[in-house]
Amino acid sequence: MKMNGIALLLLLAPALRAEDVPAASTGAPVMKYAWKEEWPRFRPIEYAVTGAALAGAAANFYLVPPPLNPVWRGPIFFDERARAAMLIGSETGRDKVKVAADLLVIPLMGYAMLDGPVVALWAGNKDTAFQLAMINAETFAVAEFLNLSITNLIPRTRPAGAVCDPESKYDRSCVKSFWSGHSANAFTAASLICVEHDALDLYGGKRDAAACGAALAIAAVAGASRITSNNHHASDVIVGAAVGGLLGYWMPKLLHFRARKEPRLGWLMPSVSPAGGGLTYVLAW
Repeated sequence: MKMNGIALLLLLAPALRAEDVPAASTGAPVMKYAWKEEWPRFRPIEYAVTGAALAGAAANFYLVPPPLNPVWRGPIFFDERARAAMLIGSETGRDKVKVAADLLVIPLMGYAMLDGPVVALWAGNKDTAFQLAMINAETFAVAEFLNLSITNLIPRTRPAGAVCDPESKYDRSCVKSFWSGHSANAFTAASLICVEHDALDLYGGKRDAAACGAALAIAAVAGASRITSNNHHASDVIVGAAVGGLLGYWMPKLLHFRARKEPRLGWLMPSVSPAGGGLTYVLAW
């Protein structure tokens, strides 16, 4: 009986496919952070989108004159209550918080840009590092294009008492309050960190959740600081955070970190009945 069992295994062995055998059994190396076959790679159209978004952002900043007059004035909804509760009393304190916001947002954006690509490259996976680098560049380019376009198209007065540089190329008239670019960029960065750590387990286990949570906390503090420093209304910050969060998470998720949909194939079949004939389209599910 034992010999028969061995003989049966030997007969069946040629029928086993390589993909049915675990990589460890075949001795094939498993690349860490490997890009899944079902995930779409960065497409040619996305190179064009990234370039166009960068060009559009640069044009909005360098070529489009900053608006001089608002089309939207004053606070809405809970803006006044939030300002009364959060505003720092002294101008010196507000200036310090304004600088602190830059010191939070800029490093967070840099971390989001480099985190995934550097981790993958450190593990020797150049392919995934390149994919993540391009995804990050595209997401931030689109976010900045939207930030600069909206502030030019829908100028809103900043909160009363806000200080703007009359020589500034960005906002000399204090009318680029909506939406908060700092909040949008911070939450774009945090959401990128979250989606990439969720998809690829870059740090492993609870450390990925910790990285996501820390990034979101920093983004929240940066957004709140734009209210306490009197640079934005609370509604500006909330909308900017929502736009950045949705863009940073769902743009990579929908474009790359999910299985591509296979096209459904169908065919036409002639049909005949007592009432007549025709063609019937049969769809394969």
